[in-house]
Amino acid sequence: MSTLHVENLKGLSSGGNANKIIVPSGQTLTAPGHVIQVGSAIRQTYTTFTSSAYVTSGLELSFTPKFSNSMLHVMCTSTLASYANAATVGAVFKRTIGGSVAYSPLGTTGHGNINTPDGATMAAYGGADGAANNRQAPFTMEWYDTTHNTTSSITYTVMVAQNSGNASHVCAMGGLGDNTGYHVVSTLSVREIAQ
Repeated sequence: MSTLHVENLKGLSSGGNANKIIVPSGQTLTAPGHVIQVGSAIRQTYTTFTSSAYVTSGLELSFTPKFSNSMLHVMCTSTLASYANAATVGAVFKRTIGGSVAYSPLGTTGHGNINTPDGATMAAYGGADGAANNRQAPFTMEWYDTTHNTTSSITYTVMVAQNSGNASHVCAMGGLGDNTGYHVVSTLSVREIAQ
């Protein structure tokens, strides 16, 4: 392997690509700490769920890393809405590689129960006691995935659960004193960071 030692790189001052340093298509610049690529998904409709076992929210993203040792910064921004007294709602990430659920905050099985979540840490939580309905819990979840060890496609899914037995929503906002869900925009993104 050859090594080029320089202090500065500077593009040509004229021409169609003046003052640019271009990495050609098909080539990847590897510098620890820089973002290699970004993937994102948007969901604009809410999902209703009643299960205490984690189920898919409908918000998921497939992402193929360029390097097996990259750090993958996974982030979700959404809203949980509960319409029952004393309800607890939760959200976690699930990671699937090659059709099999790999390690995730849900545990190795990728499925848990909001009351006994496989010893895992709940990534987002909302809930309250009392008589009031229509509680909303905007949330952001982040996960720095350093154990994927693959350049195959990875699917990240936002999983949700609740323990009231009544309908709850994700990617939704309740309001106006009723039990109606209103759609909100939710996002899921992955940034691949060179190591």
